[in-house]
Amino acid sequence: MQKRLNDELERLKQELGIGYEVRVEWSPSVARYHNGRRLLEEVKGNTIFIYSKNHDEALDLLRHGFAEWLLNQHARPYMKLINSLITILNNYNMKERKEL
Repeated sequence: MQKRLNDELERLKQELGIGYEVRVEWSPSVARYHNGRRLLEEVKGNTIFIYSKNHDEALDLLRHGFAEWLLNQHARPYMKLINSLITILNNYNMKERKEL
């Protein structure tokens, strides 16, 4: 199954012309949880981890994980900007409260 996932990932990379640094790891025996829910797939950095034992589901999860990786690449600068604005607004609000 690892080979099928690698082949599908390579197909996605070639088709989109992006993500050549991404890799996939199939770990069906690993049970990972987030907020009490079992994860079937997660993206960490440039690695897509697939935890599903079902082969068809694993391929779908790989496609989802690759799309998530793509979105993360484009969203990261905006997230940094938004977090900076939130910090500035919070500091401004705290300063305003002190002056009252």
